[in-house]
Amino acid sequence: MLRIELDARAVANTRFVISPLYNLTDSLWLLRSTVGAGPTGGRGPGALVRETVRERRLALLESFFTGAWTYIPDFLNPQPEQHEESLERELHAVATVAPARLAQELWTMLTGDPALGIAGGRAPRALLRALDRGEAAFAELVAAELHQLWQAAVGPRWPALRARIDTDIARRAQLSARHGLASVLGGLHPRVLYDGEGIRLLVDARAELSAKALYLTPTVFSSELHISVDPLPGARQLRPTILYPASPGAGTGPGPEAAPTSPAGDLIGATRARLLADLDVPRSTTELAERHWLAASTVSYHLGVLHRAGLLVRTRSGRRALYRRTSRAEALRQEG
Repeated sequence: MLRIELDARAVANTRFVISPLYNLTDSLWLLRSTVGAGPTGGRGPGALVRETVRERRLALLESFFTGAWTYIPDFLNPQPEQHEESLERELHAVATVAPARLAQELWTMLTGDPALGIAGGRAPRALLRALDRGEAAFAELVAAELHQLWQAAVGPRWPALRARIDTDIARRAQLSARHGLASVLGGLHPRVLYDGEGIRLLVDARAELSAKALYLTPTVFSSELHISVDPLPGARQLRPTILYPASPGAGTGPGPEAAPTSPAGDLIGATRARLLADLDVPRSTTELAERHWLAASTVSYHLGVLHRAGLLVRTRSGRRALYRRTSRAEALRQEG
């Protein structure tokens, strides 16, 4: 468990930040996921990231996110300096990271730190070959690979992804205005607990630290919680940053096509209407998550609501549960 003590100053300095690079690295966690490993009939986030990494031979990014270690170097996610960072500034910070800091973070990634609950792993050959060129060249290559991934997989979809992030922040800001910041901190993720004096994060890392500020960053690819707490001794201490998945209802998401305005959309919500419209043939939760760029947990939640409302029928094919529209759902879609 990780605990972050928050005094009055830290609470006053808690704020949301929007980071293109944080979302880009969030997409890379899908390399560790089995979601989208097989054909789904659509190019969802997992399949697209894997395809881009493979076709463009982004060996360093693949090395970082497919190893056994549990710590990803913080230089991949430089500290945001304002509410919304530009990708150009963030990539520049990656490319110009201090060599000593880069070396220290890579060492922690590979060797681990039992005291902090960080597991290490064996260094891939691609990483070692790149390091032979020196830390400065290594950092520049990492920044170049991140830029390639952005151009191919994330950048073209950023306006829709950004809209979802904006919606999430707006909803949480409204919640804070009505019920206080504690309601926001306690509602970021099931593994984030706020007790009035600090935050407990139910993660593998073990540490206790105090913070002068806390950054909250919504992400749109992985449904997992990620923390940047800069555990390395002697390094310039970064503000703790919580990367949490944007809420399920935040925006309609960047699926293959947006559901048009319809009575069904007005009645059940745009995201459920969009999923319902895609169920003219049986599909699984995993397939829908891939096709609509949503977390599998989000799709599962919406499918459960639709199923209980009698709008979906559920069948099984081997170990997979498949969903399809019912005649009642067809009638709802044709109204008006």
